[in-house]
Amino acid sequence: MAVEYLDEIQGATHQILSNVPRDSLSEPTPCSEWDVAALINHLVDAQRLFATLVGAISTQSGDSDAAPGDFVATFDNIAADVRTALAAPGFASRTFELPFGTFTGEQFINLVCIETIVHAWDVARATSQPTDVAPAPCAHLHGVAVAMMGGSPRDPNPRFAADKPAPADATEADRLAAYLGRSVD
Repeated sequence: MAVEYLDEIQGATHQILSNVPRDSLSEPTPCSEWDVAALINHLVDAQRLFATLVGAISTQSGDSDAAPGDFVATFDNIAADVRTALAAPGFASRTFELPFGTFTGEQFINLVCIETIVHAWDVARATSQPTDVAPAPCAHLHGVAVAMMGGSPRDPNPRFAADKPAPADATEADRLAAYLGRSVD
């Protein structure tokens, strides 16, 4: 996947986070275990983890409660570190031994993009924002997710919810979210 998709995904995430009303931080999200604040913290913490895993930052330290502060700037700063690392020449062809498997750089970029855009979609949905974001990257990532996970392999894997149906007129982001277990109707 072209790292340019990451630019679009991070831009869409920035826009979604910028439009989160402060009074919605305690609202529920499609991720039933998290409210909006916890989901924003997860988005920021995931970026820190990705940056740490590829050596863009030396430790995963940082405020794990970004939601009360300027979470948009916090996301933007750490996302820039991720983007710089993933855009480095030769990154896509490198191999990474990570705690959860061996990945090529290209697979890692896809993983970062899926994690980021799906949770940005969750925030958008929870805060009544449009979910028609990053159509080309989401179409690509839907294909990546299907190739990685197959039709419905989530039944024996408790980390992923079973896919849900998406309406025929669903956006690409909605299709990806539905495939990853979100209700989009």
